[in-house]
Amino acid sequence: MKRSGWNPTRRNRNIGTAKSGHGLANRLVIPAPWNDPRVFWEKLHEPVAIEINGFTILVEPCLPGFVHSVTVDDLVRMLGLLPPHDIAALRTVVLRQPTRKQGVLAAVWGRLAYFADFGRARGPAIILDAQRLAGCLEWGRHLSPDVAEELERLRTDGHTVTGENRRWRIQTSMVSTRSTQLFRTVPHELGHHVQYDREVRQRAGGDMDAELALRDHYFTKPAREKEDFAHRYARETMERLSAEHRVPFPRLVEETSMKRWCLEPKWFGLA
Repeated sequence: MKRSGWNPTRRNRNIGTAKSGHGLANRLVIPAPWNDPRVFWEKLHEPVAIEINGFTILVEPCLPGFVHSVTVDDLVRMLGLLPPHDIAALRTVVLRQPTRKQGVLAAVWGRLAYFADFGRARGPAIILDAQRLAGCLEWGRHLSPDVAEELERLRTDGHTVTGENRRWRIQTSMVSTRSTQLFRTVPHELGHHVQYDREVRQRAGGDMDAELALRDHYFTKPAREKEDFAHRYARETMERLSAEHRVPFPRLVEETSMKRWCLEPKWFGLA
């Protein structure tokens, strides 16, 4: 009997592709165990907890090749310069060590946790990630306007930016990384917190139903709008502090305090 020529296996172009699920089990993702509802940046490994000036500073040990460019003394000085009414509800700062997989999939200078659970410390927190001692970032040549602006900010922070044929190479150092994280990331993330506080908590005035509705509305805002507010807040804050000659300030390292807090000098790039 003559065949019709129809072969569904040969004609299905999705076989062996991502549409049919090929490679789905091999996809590189950050693990999220079903029995632990916390986000990966809430899971700290044996952090050192420091209570100082009303703040809780959690310091996670660094892996070899990584370093916390911002010291605890740097943070204490910087937090003391920020507007008290803006930082009143934000009492936790974390220096965390990302895993290598997190460094590939979710690399950041820092982030704001609108609400985090670190065990002994809960609530909003600013989190700064440890960086490689001498790292190198590579970006494609074709940049969106937002990314191009960020490239210029990195150049201003002191990173060495080199244009090559198909990419931008950004060489980091201890000094430039500290400048980015302490003098730009910290006020930037505080800007996110200030916008949320003004548009949700203060506007709700203690009404929980209203606060939930305002919270839902806030998180539906375009990311561009929230980023613009945070950049503007950070820029205006640092311009004011710079005009008052309060920033920038040199790296603060108090060895006596580090011993008292049980902090290893090598976590901060010190011999």
